[in-house]
Amino acid sequence: MSESIRTDVSGAALAVADPLQVRANKLDLLERLADALAHEIKNPLHSMVINLEVLKRRLSRPPGEGGDVLRYATVLGEELERVNQRIELLLRLSRPERTGPEETTLDELLDEVMELVTVEARHREARVEYQPGDRMARVRLGRQAARQIILNLVLDALDGLRGGDTLRIAVRDEDGRAVMTVTGPASSDGGERLAVAAALAEAVGGRVDADGTERTLALPSGPTR
Repeated sequence: MSESIRTDVSGAALAVADPLQVRANKLDLLERLADALAHEIKNPLHSMVINLEVLKRRLSRPPGEGGDVLRYATVLGEELERVNQRIELLLRLSRPERTGPEETTLDELLDEVMELVTVEARHREARVEYQPGDRMARVRLGRQAARQIILNLVLDALDGLRGGDTLRIAVRDEDGRAVMTVTGPASSDGGERLAVAAALAEAVGGRVDADGTERTLALPSGPTR
């Protein structure tokens, strides 16, 4: 890995360590993801409007001629759950941290944001390949900061993807560290997202490095579960 790239990311991280700048980055993430999720929410809402209208017509018929009332009610319930899940994804990122650091794993953290990542990739007509780790070691950090680090690294790569391209995410244990790699096109935003991710990772004893198309997050880990 190029030492100059390591130095650039580390130096930029010091420049964005200001909590106000980290918060501004978080708001930028929310705005971006909200735009993609708005399209995802619009589809089930449209489906609910149609199914509700059909259900009303069925219920207005004489008793015994309701037809597939239960089926339409089931569809409405499923679509409502889809909307709820997508809104919950944004709320997870927007809520202030209510607890301190806690034990988790990189694959558990990725599971929490993979739907957001998939939504954003689909919005760009790209694909996501995720390779989970095997018996991942535990890490201790705040989930809010962890989500922001992961999303910064992923969105940094997604920005350069074109239709049909693939973003690759993998996690592994390596020399007492939990490591995540994100492989995709080189950064197009001047390294600002990487800098914020590096500052947040450094605050919990970790490190972010970038080498062309690969971004790496390394966090100190505890015993393997």
